[in-house]
Amino acid sequence: MKRNLLSIILAAAVTVSLCACNGNGGSSEKKENGDGGLSGEITVWSWDVALAHLEEQAEKFQELHPDVEFNFEEMGVDQVYQKMTTCLQSGIGLPDIVSLEGEQMAKFGTKFPGKFAEFTDMINTDDFFPIKVAECTVDGKVIAYPWDSGPCGMFYRSDLFEKAGVKAEDIVTWDDFIEAGKTVKDKTGSDILCMAESRNDLVYRLMLMELGGFYFDEEGNPQVNSEESVRAMEMCKKMFDEGITFNNSSWDDMIAGMSADKFACIPEAVWMVGSIKDAVPDQEGKWAVMPLPRFDADQEPLGASNGGSALAVPSASENVEAAQEFVKFCMEDVDANIEGFQNYGLYPSYLPALESEAFEEGDEFFGGQKIFELFTEAGKNAPQVNYTENFAEALEMSKNSVAKILLEDEDVTEVLDAEQKEMEAKFK
Repeated sequence: MKRNLLSIILAAAVTVSLCACNGNGGSSEKKENGDGGLSGEITVWSWDVALAHLEEQAEKFQELHPDVEFNFEEMGVDQVYQKMTTCLQSGIGLPDIVSLEGEQMAKFGTKFPGKFAEFTDMINTDDFFPIKVAECTVDGKVIAYPWDSGPCGMFYRSDLFEKAGVKAEDIVTWDDFIEAGKTVKDKTGSDILCMAESRNDLVYRLMLMELGGFYFDEEGNPQVNSEESVRAMEMCKKMFDEGITFNNSSWDDMIAGMSADKFACIPEAVWMVGSIKDAVPDQEGKWAVMPLPRFDADQEPLGASNGGSALAVPSASENVEAAQEFVKFCMEDVDANIEGFQNYGLYPSYLPALESEAFEEGDEFFGGQKIFELFTEAGKNAPQVNYTENFAEALEMSKNSVAKILLEDEDVTEVLDAEQKEMEAKFK
């Protein structure tokens, strides 16, 4: 491709801009003060409420380590990933601490081996949700600290259930859920489930996790045509064919459908609590939460997860020790976890924090139900999964398979076999 001088100059300017961060990765050469304590400047990259919470905790950390200074840079999630990729490739301009989505840690850890400081000897992994520890572990090394989590449950409209004569406690399996859906549809006109037909594969993915499966096995090999995968996809198709699902075609359409009583249930992570309250404040007292249905009544309950983040420390930091100590301070302080939850909706993955009274209180919006006990159990039971560096591409393939099966009525086994072959060829 031909380039003129102007394009070369512009490209160089973009690279410098992406990697610019105080000229030396945002950290000073000084690591300890004269008394042997922690010191230096720590640059943190994060987004909105996560950044705000870290800023508050930095003030407390400085009470213990007054010679540590902080430089906080707020940016969007995509901007973080773009800058991290560019700066990891060049080796310059990196922050000392960065927020990354848990599902992205395997990608960065695999593509840039040795570029993140280890927490393996600093963390007691038994103190965190197993799925969050798995997200932060690459090649047997813990390269990030688990932070907020996304254990899932089934949010449902208790008033619509009552109108239809359906009791949540009678719904144990997905087949029970389908039968309840027929009744809800008949009695209220509302679909029972908000489920995307092509925008995402969330319902299928949560079901797959409930069965102990995922796109990839422990070694990172694709397994989308496994028995568990076929069973999960067949259940999605069964619900769709019964005509009891509302198409989650966009976030705005979902909110509009929620307001207009178009559906009764949303399977989603704990962070949906705040979204429902913000979207439909007039529906206070009309919502509740139940566990995700199981496939078999005698099946050992397995949870599912969607979302959450982690804190990582690039190994190029000149203040690795101070950065790691701050991360540990934030992630293992019970009060800090409670404040992050109460002030910003950051649901912890740190088990000692989840034992506090703050997570045992009832929520009036949800009829006074103690909903967070349910999410904590789901987080404890969610299986460890291997996202691998190929998660984003696998997700797109899975969404396409959902659309083929639901909208084009293609055979489940044939579609998943084809997806398996595509993954094996692409992810060699």
